[in-house]
Amino acid sequence: MSRFLDEDDYDDGYDGQEPDLEPPTVKRRGSWWKNLLAITVSLAVLIGGGYFVYTKVMEGYLNFTQAADYPGPGEQEVVVTIPENATLTEMGDLLVSQDVVASRKAFLRAAENITGSSGIQPGNYLLKTKMSAVQAVTALMDRANMINTRVTIPEGLRNTQVVARLAEQSGIAADEFNAVLANPSQLQLPTWANGATEGFLFPETYVFDTEPTAVQILSDMTAHFNTVADQIDFVAKAEALGVSPYDAVTIASIIERETRDPVYGPDIAQVIYNRLAQGMPLQMDSTVGYAVNSQGGTVTTTDEERANPSPYNTYVHPGLPPGAISNPGKNSLTSAVNPTHGDYIYFVTVNPDTGETKFSSDAAGHDANVAEFQVWCRANADRCG
Repeated sequence: MSRFLDEDDYDDGYDGQEPDLEPPTVKRRGSWWKNLLAITVSLAVLIGGGYFVYTKVMEGYLNFTQAADYPGPGEQEVVVTIPENATLTEMGDLLVSQDVVASRKAFLRAAENITGSSGIQPGNYLLKTKMSAVQAVTALMDRANMINTRVTIPEGLRNTQVVARLAEQSGIAADEFNAVLANPSQLQLPTWANGATEGFLFPETYVFDTEPTAVQILSDMTAHFNTVADQIDFVAKAEALGVSPYDAVTIASIIERETRDPVYGPDIAQVIYNRLAQGMPLQMDSTVGYAVNSQGGTVTTTDEERANPSPYNTYVHPGLPPGAISNPGKNSLTSAVNPTHGDYIYFVTVNPDTGETKFSSDAAGHDANVAEFQVWCRANADRCG
């Protein structure tokens, strides 16, 4: 069926031609805005996704190249123990565990940039929590920050007194020291000591960077004795005097207990050698004090004490005691093998406060010196037995 168009379907310019029967093209306004919007959204997605990826990559990079670190200078004091043979990595982990540094990575980076950090020594260090990594490394390289074990033994103490001092200052039980002394094979004793330790625990101040054992402390003391003996040519000089080095140590131990002023040591050694040569008993109060285990307090001995049968009592037994009665220092060891020469056979410390000592070659001179000492005793009755 044919369809005819009415006049309203034609415009005024109808030219008599048949109209185009295909549907007219309709222009859709606004479609290009939709396209632009789509393109914009697509770009935004691309750009946004790239930024997200970028931030994640950079975040990972920064985490890899940077490490958490405290600004310092630190807060609370803390003691950190660096063990033997610890690596820098192990040190870093230890410092992190005690909150000294914020991260191992920061510590390692600081160590890499500080010359000498590989020489950090084992020991106990006083540090602070929340230090910067650089400050922590620097502190560990400064030995002033180490907490040392320090023991000081004065001259003239017998072994029992030395052990008491060592236990008090080191925190090691006295039984541990006594066990080592009872089996001294681990100590660096001279062969001519024949296993004796009395007289060979050299008095000195000893410092240990790490917590020492009883063996380490006593070994250092006997090793130091050997060093000093070598320095003063102790063995050769003793043998030149006709005495064994062991007996020379015994003589030195008596000298150590008989005077507080080393200037008198060589003259006291002269008296001892002269008495031994003449077969006279030494009659040294210091040996009596050792025999009766005197704890001091007085500068004289009683008749009862001088009658004690101990082999160390030189009032009862002639000759030298069987071993040292104290641990002598360098001055007394030197005096024992470098006696003065003369005919002294008596000496008296006339003033124990100053150490002034007088010597004589006969009984009359000795009696005069004793009288002077007795004047001091009357003024200090509480110190004379």
